[in-house]
Amino acid sequence: MAEMGTSEHKRGSQWVRATRWALFGAASVLLALAGWIRYRFGEITFDQTLLNLRGERAGNSTLFSEAVLVCVVAPLSVLAVMAALVSWRRPAAQSQPSRRFRRHPVLPGALSLGVALAILFTVTGLPQYASALLGDASFSSYYVVPQAQRTQPHPRNLVTIYLESGENTYADAHLFGKNLLADLDQATVGWSAYQGLQQFPGGGWTMAGLIGTQCGVPVKSELLTPEVNHNVFGEEVEHYLPGARCLGDVLHDSGYTSVFVGGANTAFAGKGTFLHDHGYDFVYGLEHWEAADEPRENISVWGLSDHQLAGYTIDQLRRLREAGRPFNLTMLTLDTHEPGGVYPTCTTGDELAMATAIQCSMRAVGRVIDYLRDNHFLDDTVVVVTGDHLKATAEGGFFKAELDAQQDRTVILRVWSPDGTVSFNRERADQLSLLPTTLDLLGLGSPDGRAGLGVSLIGDRPLDDTMLQLSASDYANLLNAPSKDLYQQLWKK
Repeated sequence: MAEMGTSEHKRGSQWVRATRWALFGAASVLLALAGWIRYRFGEITFDQTLLNLRGERAGNSTLFSEAVLVCVVAPLSVLAVMAALVSWRRPAAQSQPSRRFRRHPVLPGALSLGVALAILFTVTGLPQYASALLGDASFSSYYVVPQAQRTQPHPRNLVTIYLESGENTYADAHLFGKNLLADLDQATVGWSAYQGLQQFPGGGWTMAGLIGTQCGVPVKSELLTPEVNHNVFGEEVEHYLPGARCLGDVLHDSGYTSVFVGGANTAFAGKGTFLHDHGYDFVYGLEHWEAADEPRENISVWGLSDHQLAGYTIDQLRRLREAGRPFNLTMLTLDTHEPGGVYPTCTTGDELAMATAIQCSMRAVGRVIDYLRDNHFLDDTVVVVTGDHLKATAEGGFFKAELDAQQDRTVILRVWSPDGTVSFNRERADQLSLLPTTLDLLGLGSPDGRAGLGVSLIGDRPLDDTMLQLSASDYANLLNAPSKDLYQQLWKK
């Protein structure tokens, strides 16, 4: 009997030790994950975390491998070594833990896991998200469904070029040693440049920028909508904001053919689903270029080089012109996504990859603009060149110190209108006002210049009874509000 009791006690002690080390292991993985996220991506929101899980395997595959190595293999290896060292030290009876830990032997592991979870949740923005969900605030009363309020006998075409992480700071030669936007500046001589475009609160990533500028609202996760199945993501999600009305929808109903051309896989973050849901007839991305046997030297960890993308964009413009219908073409660059794409097709002699990437991307965009000019597209085509968001300033990224030191960082916005110079009606606006501005440039805007939450930057547009009449802090707080009543409609089919 005594031997049986000793055996049971030994098995119980082994189970306790295994449980404690398992808790320590889980805590170490979560802490490493939190540190890796902050290092790689900087400050992010919980919506960004959730929505970028869509089709994540279609993004940068090296990030997944890096995450497994840094967040799983490394901390568990260190922990295994620690466990081995502990097992070799003198008997436990000679080194007794405190009374509290003797009574609750797994308490240290449980506490460490709790701390690790709290840190991870903070890094991914969960506390702010949860706090917002507790309130009932909503900006739905300010929301205006985008519509084409006018018809045009000779509709204008639209070309929108989104610059990955495109901000005006790159033009500061004192900061970077040269004007990294010089090729874009040269290509857009005579265009209207707006220097006051700000990233809206809750923006800062590509899908937020696309949806903010095309739908006039910040993107919020479908967790706000009870009817949506939250257990599926990415390609498995059949619709993306299906109840929203966006620029592509308006133009589709006005007889436009819409084409999207990008370098990344269209499945990443649900981008392809969103575009197909909202009026785009053709959506091209990395999967199409790879199927066309694009040489591997033109493809980075994220996707196709902007040099090659410019060529494909020009091909699409030629086909659209030949079709004879009004068209909407959207191009999204990629070179300037961390870690910066550098290819044999473009070199600058700079030591930093991101400096080369920015300049080569601007050259590629300039090539598209030159084609538009040389082939008389600008006679009947509105062109909008804008950043999708400001560059993230993560610890593991380029130019963190330079950008963090700047007090006034703004998103690039260059506009061409067949009517000539565009006069902007206010010095400051955020990306949510780009949708009504674009509709105005096309001659389709509403009399009050409103669409989504934004107000057009063109014409006499009073801000009374709009969100823009609020103070900056009240505006940001309301924009971060869950607005459940509105998003339950936007996420419903």
